[in-house]
Amino acid sequence: MRRKEFIQARARMQSETIDELICLLSSDNLPTRFLAEMCLRDKTST
Repeated sequence: MRRKEFIQARARMQSETIDELICLLSSDNLPTRFLAEMCLRDKTST
């Protein structure tokens, strides 16, 4: 994933709720799980 695509994907995922992000942590898609974890950490400030 290129930097620009990564930034866009992360921005889109930021609108997900905490519950939705937690569900995405079990995705089979590694980039999805990675982005979900990053966004979840951002939302919970950890």
